[in-house]
Amino acid sequence: MSETATQVRPGLGIEDKLAAQEVVHRFAHHSDYGEWDELATLYTPDALTEMDGQSLCFRGVQAQVEHAKKSADVSGGKNRHYFFNMIVDGEGDTARVRYCFLNVFAGTEPMKAQIICSGRQVDTLARTAEGWKIAHRRVSFDQDLNIQW
Repeated sequence: MSETATQVRPGLGIEDKLAAQEVVHRFAHHSDYGEWDELATLYTPDALTEMDGQSLCFRGVQAQVEHAKKSADVSGGKNRHYFFNMIVDGEGDTARVRYCFLNVFAGTEPMKAQIICSGRQVDTLARTAEGWKIAHRRVSFDQDLNIQW
C-alpha cells in the first residue's frame, strides 16, 4: 500500500457524518410531508440554493421554505425526493454532502408515478449551536429544465 493510502486523514467522525446525512434526509421528509416549520430549522439564516442552468436561486430560510411550498402546490402534494449514493466529507465545522437524486411526481393512480428529473446535489453544511444546518446547496440537473416560478 502506498503511504497516502495508509495515512489517517483528519476529517469528520462517524457521528458527524451520520448527523449530516440526517439533515439531508430530513429535508426530503419535511418537504414531502409539508412540515414547513421543521423544514425551516434545517437551514442557516443566509442559506443559498443554486441550480445549474437556472436563473433563479433561493437565499435565506424563508425563500427555501417558499420554494418547497411551491413545489408541493404545483404537484398537488405529490412531490417526492429520493436521495442515494451519499458521501459525506469535511473537517471541523464544515461538512460537504454529495449525492444523486430523483424528483418524482407520485401521481394519483397505481403505475402512474413519473420521474420529473434526476441529477446530483452538493450540500455544504455548517455546524451551529443547534447542530448541522444547510448553508449552501448546488443542484445539477441531468435534464435541461426551465423552471419558471
